[in-house]
Amino acid sequence: MKRRTALQASIGVVAALALAACGGGQAGSGGSGDPVDLTIALSSAPNSLDPAQVAVGPFLNYMDPAYATLLTRKADGTLGAGLADKWGYVGKGNTKFELHLRKGVKFADGTPLTATDVVNSFKYFQKGSGPTVAYFRPLTFSTPDSSTVVISSPTPNPDMGTLFTPAYMGGAIVSPAGLKAPKKLASATFGAGPYVYSAQQSVSGDHYVYVPNKNFWDKAAVHFKKITVRVMPNVNSQVQALKSGQIDLMYGTPDVAPTIKGNKSLTTLKKPTTWAGLFLLDRAGTVVKGLGDERVRQALNFAIDRPAITKAVYGDFGTPVSQPAMPGYDGYSPAAEKAYPYDPAKAKDLLKAAGYEKGLTIPVNYGSFDPSTTKMLQAVQAQLAEVGVKLKLRAATNFGAWINDLLTKKYAATVLSPGTGGEPNFYAQQGGFTKTGIMNLFGVTDPDFDAAYARLAKSDAKSSGTAAKDLTDVIVRKALALPVSGTDTIAMYNTKLHGVQFPEGGAQLTSNTMWTVR
Repeated sequence: MKRRTALQASIGVVAALALAACGGGQAGSGGSGDPVDLTIALSSAPNSLDPAQVAVGPFLNYMDPAYATLLTRKADGTLGAGLADKWGYVGKGNTKFELHLRKGVKFADGTPLTATDVVNSFKYFQKGSGPTVAYFRPLTFSTPDSSTVVISSPTPNPDMGTLFTPAYMGGAIVSPAGLKAPKKLASATFGAGPYVYSAQQSVSGDHYVYVPNKNFWDKAAVHFKKITVRVMPNVNSQVQALKSGQIDLMYGTPDVAPTIKGNKSLTTLKKPTTWAGLFLLDRAGTVVKGLGDERVRQALNFAIDRPAITKAVYGDFGTPVSQPAMPGYDGYSPAAEKAYPYDPAKAKDLLKAAGYEKGLTIPVNYGSFDPSTTKMLQAVQAQLAEVGVKLKLRAATNFGAWINDLLTKKYAATVLSPGTGGEPNFYAQQGGFTKTGIMNLFGVTDPDFDAAYARLAKSDAKSSGTAAKDLTDVIVRKALALPVSGTDTIAMYNTKLHGVQFPEGGAQLTSNTMWTVR
């Protein structure tokens, strides 16, 4: 049962990405420099307002206004100050990290922030079910003084600071009042952010309103009179609301993004953020013996025409990839991208050499609730059939059904809809390929992967880039997965909004609290 719960939590971020789209407001109302309203549309209500439970991804739009985090992510991709203004590793080995809290910070209720509050919030977060909680569970904490927190990890971690940025939520510190009444955290906010959630102005499941926090330490950072996040399940309705000025920003899809082309008051921002393809779960050959053979897995990779599939499925909003990383992200390897050109003849030769000249059958489960995933997988199925590999597909109509199928261990491969990635490589590859990774259901180990992962874990700032690429190279060389496309996250918004961007090397937009009106 614990395994099932963990898997459900792990796809929370994916659910958020798949469902993200909707918003509204009047960013254009008011003169330059005057506080105005901001309205964002998302396609789904939050599963919770509790930092320890919330699905992240675009759902962070519900969290960022009210919960300042210990560290932030600047536009250039580097770490920035938040509730903490100094930070860094202690000693060598990447196992101990220190945070020094900013002076004068108060929670929204006026209570001063202390190191003890941070530790208590961390401990609460460790008990949660959110998609990033697993990264925090092994950590321990100490408080040398009232403004210093030391975080210790039992194993090396080359990028511990990332855990305290908004994308991971553990750094969104909950006040003592919130920790005393944890049930209230689902529907109220207890943070130290520039805004507070106004239940009086909100309707759960329809719209969520945030108003300025009178106790926020930096009044100049409060750019809006009000931030509203509207729930609008239909993406076409969102587009109409964007065009009419009812909303200021939404998350688009390849189908609707082109519809605002030529509208001078609106613009589109896109970036490859996740890879779509097959997780080859059964790499030890438990269900399908052939998948335990590296040559068979390599054959699958040679049999796929990635550019053709990407163009057909994602159009101008996708990038063909042969690796579980995207251009511009930590761990992307130009060498790995050349490893598997489309070569059906070579695929057949490898299958023959492995003893599968007559082919083999691979049971695969996926979610039919995502049309792009379905279309991509059907194209892969057709191309693999050309080299004698049959995919026996099992469709699930919702995330819960997909998880239930996955946990039966009857399926040798799966598709995580709509994809995964957009993180530092240390985190991005943990879930799928480490022995205890949440997507490594069969607990498969690979000595080459383990050695490369350990080198990355111990790397320093100078060597981490090379170590991250080396890890990707191992995954690709040994064909531990079947990546097909890098898929775009698409933001569609009013051109009067300034500061809407993807941080360098990041997959999520800068926080809505950082946006301003031109």
